[in-house]
Parts: sequence; structure tokens; C-alpha cells
Amino acid sequence: MEKVKRLLFIAALFGAGCIGVTAANDVSELAVVGSVTGRITDAEHRVLPGATIMIEELHTGVTSDMNGFYKLPNLKPGTYEVKISYVGFQPIVAKIVIEGNKSKESNFVLTEGIALQEVVVDGAFSGQRRAMQMQKNSMGITNIVSADQVGKFPDSNIGDALKRINGINVQYDQGEARFGQVRGTSADLTSVTVNGNRLPSAEGDTRNVQLDLIPSDMVQTIEVNKVVTADMDGDAIGGAINLVTKNTPSRRVLNFTVGTGHTWISDKQQWNLGATWGDRFFNDRLGVMASASYQYAPGGSDNTEFEYELGDDGVELKEAQARQYYVTRERQSYSLALDYKFNPLNKISFKGIYNRRNDWENRYRISYKKLNSSASKQSVVLETKAGAYDTKNARLERQQTMDFTLDGEHYIGNLKIDWAGSYSRATEERPNERYASFEYEGIDFGSGFKDVFGRQPYCTVPLPDLDDDGWSIDELTNQDEDIVENEYKARLNFELPLVSGLYGNKLKFGAKYTSKDKKRDVSFYEYDEELLGNWRTQTYPQIRSGFMPGEFYPLHTPFIRKEFLGGIAFDKSYGEEVLEEEAGNYKVKESILAGYIRFDQKLGKNFDATVGLRVERTSLRTNGFNYEAGENEVIGADGQPVLDEDGEVEMEEFEKLTPTGEYKHDYTDLLPSLLLKYKLGDSGNIRASFTKTLSRPKYSALIANKSFNLVDQEATIGDPDTKPTTSLNYDLSADYYFKSVGLVSLGLFYKDVHNVNVETLGYYTGAELGLAGNNETFEVTQNMNAYDARIFGVEAAWQRDFGFIAPSLKCLGLYANYTYTHSSTRNYNERLGIKDGDDVKMAGSPEHTANASLYYEKSGVNVRLSYNFASSFIDQMNTGDRALDRYYDSVSYMDLNASYTWGKKTKFTVYAEANNLLNQPLRYYQGEKDRTMQVEYYGVKVNAGIKINL
Repeated sequence: MEKVKRLLFIAALFGAGCIGVTAANDVSELAVVGSVTGRITDAEHRVLPGATIMIEELHTGVTSDMNGFYKLPNLKPGTYEVKISYVGFQPIVAKIVIEGNKSKESNFVLTEGIALQEVVVDGAFSGQRRAMQMQKNSMGITNIVSADQVGKFPDSNIGDALKRINGINVQYDQGEARFGQVRGTSADLTSVTVNGNRLPSAEGDTRNVQLDLIPSDMVQTIEVNKVVTADMDGDAIGGAINLVTKNTPSRRVLNFTVGTGHTWISDKQQWNLGATWGDRFFNDRLGVMASASYQYAPGGSDNTEFEYELGDDGVELKEAQARQYYVTRERQSYSLALDYKFNPLNKISFKGIYNRRNDWENRYRISYKKLNSSASKQSVVLETKAGAYDTKNARLERQQTMDFTLDGEHYIGNLKIDWAGSYSRATEERPNERYASFEYEGIDFGSGFKDVFGRQPYCTVPLPDLDDDGWSIDELTNQDEDIVENEYKARLNFELPLVSGLYGNKLKFGAKYTSKDKKRDVSFYEYDEELLGNWRTQTYPQIRSGFMPGEFYPLHTPFIRKEFLGGIAFDKSYGEEVLEEEAGNYKVKESILAGYIRFDQKLGKNFDATVGLRVERTSLRTNGFNYEAGENEVIGADGQPVLDEDGEVEMEEFEKLTPTGEYKHDYTDLLPSLLLKYKLGDSGNIRASFTKTLSRPKYSALIANKSFNLVDQEATIGDPDTKPTTSLNYDLSADYYFKSVGLVSLGLFYKDVHNVNVETLGYYTGAELGLAGNNETFEVTQNMNAYDARIFGVEAAWQRDFGFIAPSLKCLGLYANYTYTHSSTRNYNERLGIKDGDDVKMAGSPEHTANASLYYEKSGVNVRLSYNFASSFIDQMNTGDRALDRYYDSVSYMDLNASYTWGKKTKFTVYAEANNLLNQPLRYYQGEKDRTMQVEYYGVKVNAGIKINL
């Protein structure tokens, strides 16, 4: 089978090459025809992407690209009438004269502000119109959100903006949306791209892109492609989220943003600054657009966490924690776009974006340990997380992403050639991350816990005074982490119109090569407690008053001061290296060679079809480490075991780290696609499609490593032969666009998913794990191809003002969407211990997601109340007992924002925002809804500021 796939891959590339040669040879035969190129803008020189340019007598037409450019090729000499139309603009008809073997340049300006059924369409809806026009013209099922729509919600980063889109759910970190999930699939099954290039991940154990790295004001358009075509990357089971950065303008652009804000946990001021400048030079041949964004946001969270395990009497509480976080996040983002038009047939462009987020975190944690053991084994630990003096005595996590692309577009006759080369990089640095803790053992805290299986367990046993001699140093550590991923990409595409007219068609084919390398490098050292000196005099009370999980937790508990811990001069030469923490280090190299062919066919005036095949060849090389830790008997000089004072054999700890060597894994995927689209005149579309897509396993799961802790009976196992998840996708949708700027849509989707990768937690004997003669039970964490799944879903959306009810209500409107997802699983991995017929949902699949936004817009005033909901879903499966499965709980968010805009040539906007009005916490539960694993509160956040458009 592998040989057949290779032959098909070679045949696809060979066929594409042959077609390219044939196209080049045919250029001379087409010399008697001409073409028309140009740009579509509005009266204020803003580009209009997705405009329809039609020559109705020839039944041929095109749509303008993201920069408003278009080309009508293969036209015989003569005079034609061209109709240009756009949602919410007055259509225009113009005459053009085509000469043989020449390309004519014709730019068109559309006028907005027309009255439609007593509803005036003005500049406030301009971005919304652009998004709808592009969405309507798309061949696949796509949701498009413009920058000004994003600006109407109080969302500071792209993740928060995405949660407003139909069918998208997000997961949170420190109160901000970090990962996106599309159509009931986990974040692992969705790709995030910038200008069509997939971004690498800044984290070590996932391919997911951290959406909270990118400020929302750095993006011009968000495209969520729920159906992909053959010319797009195939790793998009849930969908492909494409972030389009700001394009070059058609006129001078200059705007500024200055804002501030406040959160009650940190009680500190926040800042939000932004600027954009753009212009055109050299008779509009050169375009430039530069943007910068800066956000400084002190915050934090109040957190409690609980760990359960199976005991003789069922599920038992093993550990409980109360955590106080103080977090300051600083985002910086810079982008640059350049384009140069040599002539109507040749242009090149450059786009680059750089994002950096500094995350300074201090954490103060109370841990009650071994609560299901005897009192003599129980303990409480008070831990401080900090950093060095040069990182503000806080743990610094610096994440950076960047993407730089140079591309070109050229026409040779009617043959369009486009190419691109790009470089992307993502990094995460954690220098001098420090932990210090002290411990008290031998108190029965477990019997003092109340509401043990409720939503908020708490302990009624007070902590001993700090002067008690029972307190002792438990931990003093320092670690450094460095994660780097580089991606190099090159692509070449050819597009050739074959037949024009009512049954016109075109052929597109090309190839893409991607090379990736990623490494995770962690060093971890333990230090002697003498470095802490008289630590009791270096404590300060934490766990603030108003701790949101409840006042019954030990407030104002003393912890080692962050300034004291940050001032310690650690030196690796006198520290003890901890190999267990370094066992997760790895290096990965991955290359993907892809080729595709796509054929677009018009089947009359209103019916279009697209068929394609994409072939992706993946080559993977991994290197990691095996780890083993345990205890050995101490052997004396006489060769006999040494006994302690109690007559027991003395034991000494050991640990070892050995390289795994290089492992290889190559595979090929064939990804066919068929898309159908029926146009309901100018008002809407009906679409149907079949596609096959895939999702590659996360890098950390592909390392051929085994880590065993023989004392704690814990193990972590990787597998380089883990298969990619694949999916057969079926979609049906209908949408209708109102003349007064709005839409209603309804869609059905079904996914037949195979080899779903899931992180599992299970229990196996040492012998089952390859440890001969070891019958101890180990708690094992591993990623595996757990099962196959089916996903069925329905999604609906409505976006319109209420002017159709009464003209006086045109200032009020509703933006709403809802997605229902039902998932089922089958063909379970035998290690899961689950049988077919069990009701097991797919991991990462919420059943319900919904958005509603009621807005008022009139005379420059914009007020919007927004609500977002997502139901709970399984997050991690436990192979030992379903009662220990981990679930991400349901969320309900409500936000309010208002703004006022005035001015003509120079426009001013003042705004105010309030986020998380319901104080929605992040919550996980285990097995049962009321068995809390984690709950984290962030409180309400408010912002206000001014925007200036010159």
C-alpha cells in the first residue's frame, strides 16, 4: 500500500508538471486575446475584497482578492459592459475596450450610503459588508470577521475575538482565551495560520498556537475555513483559522489608540496602546502598511485544586491546594506589509508579523498532601513560585512568534503563477524559574475536610504557627527552560483558465515544501536549604482577603517573600541536577512535501463545482531520553546490605537518563475534496461538500521514550508510531444575505474521524510495561490512538438590525449563533478498557456553544451587550475508571462595551468596556459534575480609552 501511495504522489506531481508545460506552450495560441486588471475601492479609497466583476454577455466573472485587485483574462478584442457589485454599495456598469495581446488597467470606485428600505447603510457597517461579501463569494463554508467587527466587542486578543464566531469554543488561561476549538473538535484538530502560513507553537507539548499572543487590533480579517480545498494545507479536521494581517492601503492611513484599565485582584492600572500608518508611493506602485500594539495588563487569579484517586472505598481525596496568582502580561506586536506593482501583470509583496508576550507570575500555594493516608504521612506544604531579580522576582515566561513571507504573482498570457517563501519561528523562555517551600508533617488534615465531594472542599484544621519547630524546608529549586520551533516553507502554484463563459472552468495545481525543527531543553537543579538561612524572618502573608473560592480558606498565610527568593545567587556548580525534570527534553525534525491539483467548473449561471486531490508526504525524525529512578540497597565493604538503627536495610536513591536514539516515521496521506455551490441569485447560496483532512500528533507524544519512577510507581510513555488522526467530512449549508446588511444561515456537518489521539491516565503493572518481575501498579500517562469517532452537528447564525420590523428600530440589532454537536466513539484501543456500546463522548467536544449580542448603533453611538456559552466536555480519559475522567466545565461569559464616534476627516472614538461580568471561573471536574478538580476565578476587568483616525 505504501508503494502505491508513493507512486500516486509521484504521478500527481508529474501530472502537474506536464500541465504546466502544456499551459506554457499554449500561451502563444492565446496571444490574440486580451485581459483587464485593476482594483476595486470605495469613495474613501478603502479596498473592497470579494467584489464581483462580471461581463454578463459572456457569462464570465471574477472576484477581487484580499487587496481589492482583480483580473478578467482570456477576453477577445472588443467592447464589453462590466458590472461591479458589492453588498451595501451601488452597483456600477462600465464599458471597457479590449485589444488583442494587451492587458488593460481599469480601477473602479463604488459608492456607499444608499438607502435600502429606509435603512441607511453608512461607514459604520463598512467592514461588516466586506466580510459578508467575501463570505458569500467563498466556494467553501467560511466565516469571515473584519477588524471593525472585532473592534465592536471588548476582546483584547484574537482568542477572545474567536469565541464570538459560529461553531468556535475557546479554552482559557489566566482569564484569557488561549486555544480555539472548531465544530466540537479539540484544539489539536484545528490549525491556526497567519496569512495562510501555519504558525509553530511556542509550547513544548502541543502543536496548538497560543491565540492570546496576538492582539486583536493587529488583524485585518479573521477567516475560519470550515471546509478546505485542495490548494490549502490538509491538517484541518475542525477547520483552519486564518489571521490576515493588515494589507497595504490604497491611500494614506494613520490612526492611534490609547487606553487604560483595571482589575480588582491586582488592583493595578493596565495600558493599551496602538498605532497604524500606511501609504502609497511612486505613482501607487509601492504600498506600505506598518502597525504596532502594546498591552500591559497586571492581573491574577484565585484558585483551588483537588486530586482524587481510587481507594478501597471508591474515589478518595488525595491532595488539595489553594493558590494565589499574581500575573502581569505584557504584549508587544509589530507588523509590516509591502507590495510593489511592476505592471498590471507582475507584483511582489512582503508581510511580516512579530508577537511577544512577557508573562510575569508569582504563585503562592498551600498543598495538603496524602489526605487518604494515615495522619503520620499527611503534610501541608507552603510554596512560593518566583524568579530572579532581573525578571522582577517573578517567574518570567516569554513567548514569541514571528512569520515573514515574500511572495509574487505573475501572468504569462492567461497562466497565473504565484510563489512564496516564508520563515516562521516560535519560542518559549523561562529563565531562573524558582520554587521554595516549607512543610509540616504528621497532622490529620484529611479528617478535617468538609464538602469533600462537593464543588468547594475546604479544611477546618488550622495551620500550625510559623514559630512551631515542626516546620522544615521542603524544596529549593531553580530551573531554566528553552523551547524553539523553526519552520521554512516554499510554495509554487499555477492557475490556468481553460474555457470561459457559462460553462467556464479553470485548472490550478502546485506544490509546497515545509521543513520544521523543534527542541525542548530544560535544566533543573535542587539546592541545599542553607541558602535560605533564617527563612522564617523572610515571609509575608498571602492569600488575599476576598479570596473568591471562599473566606474559609486560610487567608493571609505566610509564604517566603518573592524578593528574598529572587535575590539568591544560585550556581549550578553546587546544585544537584534533577534528571526527572529533564526527561521530557527532545529534538524533532519534520518535513512535509505536498502536491495538489484542483479543477473548478461552472455548470451554468448559478451552479459551481470544485474537485481536487492533495497528497502530503510526512517524514519525521525524533530524539529523546529514557528515564528511570528508584532505590537500591546500600551494600557495605563486606558485600552485605547495610542496616540502619532500626534494623532495616538502608536504601539509596538512584536515577539515570539515557538517549533514545533517533527514530523515524514516514507516511503519506491522500486528501480528496469535492465542493458544490448553488447561487440563489444575489441573495445567498446553498453549499455541499466532501473532504478528507488530517491532524498530526503533538511532538511530545511522538518521542520514543519511557520514564519510570519506581518509588512513586509513575510512568510516562511516548510512541513515535502514533498515527495521525484523519477525518472524512460531509457538509451542507445554506445562507441568505439581507439587503440591509445582515444574514441568516443554517448548516449541517458530519465527521467520520479515525485514530483519535487522546492523552490518557491509566494503571498497569510493571510487568505489563516491560519491567520483568515487577508486579507493582503504575500510574501511566500516555498519548494513544484511543478510538474512532463520529461527530454530527448543526449550526445556525443570525445577524441583522430590527429595521425590518419598524424603521424606528433600525438602530437595534442582534448578532446570534448556536452550534449543536453530538459525538460518539467506537473501535476503542484495548488498553482503554472500554467496550463498544459505552456512551463515551469524544475528548474536547462540547455539545452546545452559543453567542448572542444585542446592540444599539446610531449617530456614532455603539452599545453592545454580549453573551457567550459553551457546555462541558471530556478533557482527559482515565483508563482505570471512568469516575476519574477529567472534564472541562461549562462556561457563561457576559461582556458590555460602549463607544461614541464623531468627526469627518479626522474621526475620534471614545470607548469603555467591562469583561466577565458574571465572574465566570475556569473549572475542571472529575467524573461527576460536583467533584471539583480545579476552579479559578479572575474577577471583572474594565477598560476605557480613545481611538483617533486621521
